[in-house]
Amino acid sequence: MLNEIIKHIRDRDYMSGVEREKSRVKATGEVFTPTPLVQEILDKLPKEQFEDPTKTFLDPSCGDGQFLGEVVIRKIENGSTFEQALSTTYGVDLMQDNVDLCRERLLCGHEEFRSIVENNIVCADALEYDYSFDGTWEQKQKDKEAEEKRIKEDKEKVNNLFEF
Repeated sequence: MLNEIIKHIRDRDYMSGVEREKSRVKATGEVFTPTPLVQEILDKLPKEQFEDPTKTFLDPSCGDGQFLGEVVIRKIENGSTFEQALSTTYGVDLMQDNVDLCRERLLCGHEEFRSIVENNIVCADALEYDYSFDGTWEQKQKDKEAEEKRIKEDKEKVNNLFEF
């Protein structure tokens, strides 16, 4: 199974099929890290970080899952099950297409674990996200937007009362 996971995570064209317009890159600051550099960076972490199946990893700008994929591989190589590795790997990204790519990359075709990646890899602004990973963020955002709209409408009503 490990070889299948490694093949799925690593053996892919770099950012294949993803269009990156200059305006989007400028607006979002997207930078995608090549696999060899990801591996070099993770090599600098103590191996114990990957040996404990309860250790969590978070990438607040996960993109298509370059770092998270390598983390999952290292956790499995060090004794975690695939499910344990996925359950302790978290990511946030501003762009939904990146979140979708990351989820698919981490799933490696194992749909039985979709609920884990749907919960652990979220589309949100990393500077505003509450990092609860409890599935309530989207509803909280909708509630917040509805409240802001209501306040704006109330202010407009008050302003209209005082127009002469």
